[in-house]
Amino acid sequence: MTKKHVLTLLVALTLVFGVVDAREMALGVQSNGWAVLSTVLFSFLSFCWYRLDSDAHQYRRTALLNVGIVMFAVLAVPYYLVRSRPSGQKGRALLRLGGFCLVLVVAAGLGSVAYELLA
Repeated sequence: MTKKHVLTLLVALTLVFGVVDAREMALGVQSNGWAVLSTVLFSFLSFCWYRLDSDAHQYRRTALLNVGIVMFAVLAVPYYLVRSRPSGQKGRALLRLGGFCLVLVVAAGLGSVAYELLA
């Protein structure tokens, strides 16, 4: 599995999350099971990306950063990108992360719209 595969799976998971979230809101139901499952899958895929990326950049992973990527990805991923990229590439890596986050927001929105159109 490559980093692109993992990122594609993250977008697909977010799209499905948008559909399920829209359905739950429409029915007035809260499914903690789906929230837990999607969070675990998102954390697992984020860690898979981190592992593949750190291997590609020959960055030594620490136990604390491993936990951070799984538990606090919002803070740990930007930290990892700044620490793992050579000078001159740090800003570009953070911009790409911001762009990917925007793609995730759009995917969740598209999932919600898809549910509304098909329901």
